[in-house]
Amino acid sequence: MEIAHRKNILDLSYPQLKELVGSLGQPAYRADQIAWWVYKKLAVSFEEMTDLPQSLRRKLAEVASLSSLVPVDEKISGDRQTRKVLFRLDDGRTIESSLMLYEKTGSSRERRTVCVSTQVGCPVGCPFCATGQQGFERNLRPGEIMGQVLYFMRLVNAEQVGGEAATDSTRRPVTNVVFMGMGEPLANYEAVWQSIVTLNSKHGLGLGARQITISTVGLVPQIRRLARESIHVELAISLHAANDALRNRLVPINKKYPLSQLIPACREYFKNTGRRPTFECALFQGVNDSAEHAHELARLLESMNCQVNLIAGNPSACKEFAPSPMKKVLTFQKKLKDNGVSSTVRVSKGVDIEAGCGQLRSRLARVR
Repeated sequence: MEIAHRKNILDLSYPQLKELVGSLGQPAYRADQIAWWVYKKLAVSFEEMTDLPQSLRRKLAEVASLSSLVPVDEKISGDRQTRKVLFRLDDGRTIESSLMLYEKTGSSRERRTVCVSTQVGCPVGCPFCATGQQGFERNLRPGEIMGQVLYFMRLVNAEQVGGEAATDSTRRPVTNVVFMGMGEPLANYEAVWQSIVTLNSKHGLGLGARQITISTVGLVPQIRRLARESIHVELAISLHAANDALRNRLVPINKKYPLSQLIPACREYFKNTGRRPTFECALFQGVNDSAEHAHELARLLESMNCQVNLIAGNPSACKEFAPSPMKKVLTFQKKLKDNGVSSTVRVSKGVDIEAGCGQLRSRLARVR
């Protein structure tokens, strides 16, 4: 049987995996064993699954696969806290993923965060984003999303990362997953939701809902749908501007879902889930970083239980969008504080390796 006709185990939900096992005449508990090997032991072949009968392992190899992504390029930051990988998919297309390490500081815990892509390219077309300028090619399958997480889990297990031995069984290889890579996650809703279920499930990675974050430019119907789901993940909104005229320019989807629709949907998300939304604002010099922009943002979010993340925009080939100086970012934050809005200034990770969304893929395309 050609591999193109095999089912990729990573594409299957747990109920679908049980169906596959049943179709092979096997008891349901075999699905638990397979899932344990895939998501706990990080197996890359059926032969590794030594508590399965040899006959079943052979049959699985005939009808299914555990095909994984192929890394084709990698960049590691000078401080070794950020690793970005370009993967080739089965059809030859490429996507990016990142592993970001955060040391324990004060009350914050040590984190190993994987940033995953959900699409090849992106349909939104934000002018300051490298991925947005690549156009949209296709959605990723659930297995292609999960494959990114599993790759970095194996990597952490195989190396000494963050100064601790990878063989320490008390350390979870990945502590957080953020859907903040290439693409708009909520435009690939079904595959993303299946991935979230697998990440959270005891049959998958067993990751807590608070350790999973979806970042969206603001697809209002999907935000409302997400608010009604059974798993309440963290929600981040790529806002970047607090008036429609400027946001239409920075985030073109705003023309379809303006702030008058987006903000009520975010309030509904908090009401239904108890998860306060985070609003991401990348600040660009002379574009959206003035005192008046800060006042507009404070007025927009007035009385809303939320958090604002401020970050200097990523350097890009587009000179129109130069990152704001840190002094300007801190002034912006003070204006928010003076108006009662809680905010955090995020430090860019991996700037020296162009770790911003789509930058590695764009650079490879330029070389070719």
